[in-house]
Amino acid sequence: MSASADRWVATGTGPAKVLAAARERLQNGHFGDRVRLTVELDERERAQVGRLLGVAWEASAKAVTLGNLRAGLAALDDDLVAVLTRHGGAPDNLRAKRAADNAARTATIIAAYDALTAAGWPAHAVDHARTKRWLERADADHVPERAEELCRLWQALPSDNRPLPQLADALFDDTHCLDRGQTLGRLAARLLAAAGAAPAEATEAVNQALTATSWRRTWASFRVLCDEVSSTVLVLGLPLVGDSPAAILSSAAARCGEPLWLTSRSLRGAWHPHDDVRTVRVCENPSVMEAAADEHGAASLPLVCVYGRPSSAAWALLGGLAGAGVRLLISADRDTAGRGFAAEILRLPDAKPWLPDIDGVYEESRLPQLLADLRSTTHG
Repeated sequence: MSASADRWVATGTGPAKVLAAARERLQNGHFGDRVRLTVELDERERAQVGRLLGVAWEASAKAVTLGNLRAGLAALDDDLVAVLTRHGGAPDNLRAKRAADNAARTATIIAAYDALTAAGWPAHAVDHARTKRWLERADADHVPERAEELCRLWQALPSDNRPLPQLADALFDDTHCLDRGQTLGRLAARLLAAAGAAPAEATEAVNQALTATSWRRTWASFRVLCDEVSSTVLVLGLPLVGDSPAAILSSAAARCGEPLWLTSRSLRGAWHPHDDVRTVRVCENPSVMEAAADEHGAASLPLVCVYGRPSSAAWALLGGLAGAGVRLLISADRDTAGRGFAAEILRLPDAKPWLPDIDGVYEESRLPQLLADLRSTTHG
């Protein structure tokens, strides 16, 4: 300890600025003698610092370096770290502290993903989430909490056909926390989409998970209901049998040859196609169905219109038909969008293209042939 060094420190703001800059450099792991200190000194402050570093330095335009400071304090039989310690406390090792904090954060994140696996989430879904860093990107400050919420959710699935807001309220006391616009809701939907898909198909399922249709389908696959009245599919001449509202409504509509909108809600309950239904045509555009109803009425063969990208109601209907052994014939516009979702529908069992050899990009340009193929006096 040097009284001379302490007197120098007390000469004014110049030494205080230099020592503060030196502390900042040392705390961030910069220790070399050539390390320059970023500090602005006016003429008076430079004179104050020059009392330690010498007249030659004061007269020059040179910056202060850690080496200058150490040499000046050594001439007073003192040490830079000792002076800093006496005037503000020992410098922290911020680099080491940051490294320790990063290590602790990494351990916390690893533990959070491991907790998902331990709770029963499929390993391939957790691996996908880990690779994409979903937990830390969704809410970096609350990774353990998000993981715990996802674990609670998984343990409550499959549900008993409970509406999503009711499930959210029961689990988290917040009816909207699983909504598509909420952090937890978006995270849960992606993870559920990955969990419900085969490992090789998880990426595609995740990429579509937040679209309205895929959102409903994802939750529905775990028996959770999402806004069932706004998801619809259009049918003509398709009698269903069973105690569901869709069966009652579709049978009546088929008898009078009237197109009918079915909702996801109406498709709840037991239903299956009438025994006479062996083949169902599927189109994209309602103009095809409207024309078929006008031209054939009750004599039209069974037709389903998905009205663009299939909704969850459409998937529920088409999946149920395919599962009952009905052959599906698929038509759509032959643009990029139409080809895309037609390919998805064609993955259903025994699904085939409908009149694939007829030319025309849009269904309306193939309408005469489609209508001719729909003409019958019995269900095909």
